[in-house]
Amino acid sequence: MKNILLYSPLIILMCIASLTPLHGKDLSMVTVDWAPYYGSEMKNNGVITVIVTSAFKRSGINANIKFVPWKRAMKEVEMGESDILMGAYYTDERNKSYFYSDPIYDINVGLVALKTLNFTHFKELKELIPYTIGVSRGWANSKAFDQADYLNKQGATNQILNVRKLFKKRLDMISISFDVFRYEVATMGSHRLNEVVFIKPPLQISPIHLITSRNNPEKESMMDAFNRGLSDIKKDGTYDAILQEYGFRK
Repeated sequence: MKNILLYSPLIILMCIASLTPLHGKDLSMVTVDWAPYYGSEMKNNGVITVIVTSAFKRSGINANIKFVPWKRAMKEVEMGESDILMGAYYTDERNKSYFYSDPIYDINVGLVALKTLNFTHFKELKELIPYTIGVSRGWANSKAFDQADYLNKQGATNQILNVRKLFKKRLDMISISFDVFRYEVATMGSHRLNEVVFIKPPLQISPIHLITSRNNPEKESMMDAFNRGLSDIKKDGTYDAILQEYGFRK
């Protein structure tokens, strides 16, 4: 009995120490509307929002999301007006100012064509020379593809225009996030996915992260808490279940 009483304070202290310093805190997150991954008018603010908030909850943290234009989101986090920006690609330039979480989800950007084109894969970009390729102005695909000025690329102001042009056979193929393509086809009220092929390999696979300002004194605590929670929901199947619920293919 004496030994139990002696060790009880130590056990309590160890349990307290095991809790994240942010346990019970509300964190403010900010990002831009980007369907089908996240958005202000989407169910529960979108699949990535559900994954992120679920991971934080495992560490006893509430994370609230706000949707604003991208440049404003970056500025708010840089200035400390919001704690976290959700959904950022890694770049060396950003890494100078922002502290990154572990990857949340991989975004596959690649080429989509109608099956009637009889083109399913390529080994080098020069194989694409004979084709007319729809791209979205201002969007990054991959460095090599974006710099390939020998390809016949036609720009559009938004992605849905390229999807429509593809089905009207005004383009041979389009460059787009595969998830975004599926979403756009669904919003058109169309069930035409069986008419297309997702050409292999993808042009680029880019993981998205949470980021916070490197000047944030709690940056490591926040990201450590998220990373632990993300690892937990992946291990117990919650992560895959969320993706499945929202119609995503892992």
